[in-house]
Amino acid sequence: MQWIKALLTAALLHYIHKDFHEAAARMTLIDCFLFLIVHSIDKLGIWPRLPVFVGLFYLGIRQHLHQEYNLFNVGISPVGVRFNPADYPYRRADGKYNDPFNYTRNKFNSTFNIGKTQKKKKKKAGNVLMKPDPMVVATKLLARRNYKDTGKQFNMIAASWIQFMIHDWVDHLEDTNQVELIAPNEVADKCPLSSFKFFKTKEVPTGFYEMKTGTINTRTPWWDGSALYGSTMARLQKVRTFKDGKLKISEDGLLLHDQDGIAVTGDVRNSWAGVSLLEALFIKEHNSVCEAIKEENPHLSDEELYRFGRLVTSAVIAKVHTIDWTVELLKTDTLDAGMHANWYGLLGKKFKDTFGHVGGAILGGFVGMKRPEIHGVPYSLTEEFVDVYRMHSLLPDQLHLRDLTVPPGPNKSPRLAEKVDMANLIGLKGERTLSEIGFTRQMVSMGHQACGALVLWNYPRWLRNHVVQDMEGKERPDPVDLAALEVYRDRERKFARYNQLRRALLLIPISKWEDLTDDKEAIQALGEVHGDDVEKLDLLVGLMAEKKIKGFYYYIFIFRVIIHRSPIFSHLFKNTQFLIFVAELHSKLYYFALVYFRLQTTKKGLEWVKKTESLKDVLDRHYPEITKKWMNSASAFSVWDSPRKAYNPIPLYLRVPK
Repeated sequence: MQWIKALLTAALLHYIHKDFHEAAARMTLIDCFLFLIVHSIDKLGIWPRLPVFVGLFYLGIRQHLHQEYNLFNVGISPVGVRFNPADYPYRRADGKYNDPFNYTRNKFNSTFNIGKTQKKKKKKAGNVLMKPDPMVVATKLLARRNYKDTGKQFNMIAASWIQFMIHDWVDHLEDTNQVELIAPNEVADKCPLSSFKFFKTKEVPTGFYEMKTGTINTRTPWWDGSALYGSTMARLQKVRTFKDGKLKISEDGLLLHDQDGIAVTGDVRNSWAGVSLLEALFIKEHNSVCEAIKEENPHLSDEELYRFGRLVTSAVIAKVHTIDWTVELLKTDTLDAGMHANWYGLLGKKFKDTFGHVGGAILGGFVGMKRPEIHGVPYSLTEEFVDVYRMHSLLPDQLHLRDLTVPPGPNKSPRLAEKVDMANLIGLKGERTLSEIGFTRQMVSMGHQACGALVLWNYPRWLRNHVVQDMEGKERPDPVDLAALEVYRDRERKFARYNQLRRALLLIPISKWEDLTDDKEAIQALGEVHGDDVEKLDLLVGLMAEKKIKGFYYYIFIFRVIIHRSPIFSHLFKNTQFLIFVAELHSKLYYFALVYFRLQTTKKGLEWVKKTESLKDVLDRHYPEITKKWMNSASAFSVWDSPRKAYNPIPLYLRVPK
């Protein structure tokens, strides 16, 4: 049989790009054929035009291939140290006791994973960290010329949301040694900083021969709401009231602050007013959940109410991100169907709410599967997941504050009152400014302002002379050029550049700049910085430069990484204890004792998550007057004066993109 497989595989390889011959040879014959299907679709460039159901089939194949062939574990961790889930029916501050088969899995200060095909790297001569110079790249390709926004599709709430999520998921541990970048003469007069210093990323031994060192995540990578609750017990103690399970919040609906002006919340590093606003909103959500559960279960203690409040609130956040934020970001029918299928399965919400989880991940969705499918690699977030979420171009130069003292105009749009520089909304100064503006005015203003586009020459200039903070939220003495720093960070962490990551994700690499973009000015600028060597192209620059698909204000390449990381998010859904519980009410229970206990005490919490479909639902609970008076759009993440989509009688799965 082996010779038959070899013969058929050789025939298939004739139609596959030479860079993928080695990868295809490792696949089973069926998987090699499936890869040929998606590879052919990529060559033709027709995926965005496929009917929705066919497009979902394409995405399913890609996800399967990455699950089987493109995950690689990094780091040393205990194996087989199990625990009884009934003993820990709640979230711990440090992220322990989420995986019943390894109690330390993805705790605070765990190791980032990487994509499997990234482990084999050719050694290059010279200092690759400085080729091309990060400050040249930042100045000639990233620095904002004229602000470009996203039209009506994505607003400043959406831009704030992704940073809110990042503060839950990832951050890198820094070393005590510093590095200095100095602007070369060719760009020195255009750089806000002639030089700047910063701390290196800390490298630690992994215990693996092929990848000897890795990096540490200083946030818990579970979807556990640690942006609100913290990733350590010390931080958790600061945010709790220790009364009725609630968290601290000021009477005006904003975050409290300590004597140094630092916000009292779970994660305080490098934040801004938009993120603080969302943290305050979800603290109110947590407290309301606690009140609802206490009303139904008055015998519960403060600790029990806190634990259930956190489980419910974390589930709401995960759901909003999956079927609201991401759907608005990737505004196509295929992605709408795909993201809802992640949560509800292809059978849909009505079926799942009625009959429970049926038919595995495809029919029933990732949420509620009885047993996680780890595909040989324990769950962790990855380096490439971090790197594709570098989205500072979403931030504008100014926030447009609205006048809420006069009646709304067409489509509930408020009148522009004044403009506030974004530099006044960042860090400690931003906390003071937000206190002056107030919750309602800030939220409405962000809702009615489009965020920045993810394109070349749109990186905020004010972030090129920016004061960053340490893990305690205290400002460091020296400013940094964040655009140059982000380019350096990708290289420092030994992460793939743009073309190398394309190969790793089984995407056809570019061979010339015209393969990346049709923009003649961009092609010329890329050539000036890199010459003809497309292999030098940094990931961040490539993502900003690549062609966009209609409806995607995200780069299409990042979407591929999301598909690549769908198994990772499935771990987030399936290993998140509350989310397992939500769907297993209707099925044979995996964590029987744990789930049975919760069933008796969190019926209200289950209802809470089920009825929440969007951020608008959360706003309606706490600020109904805001959405009623000032929001016309269907989603809180679209610009609020956007018209609603016309009714489409064609079932979603049967639609064909225009």
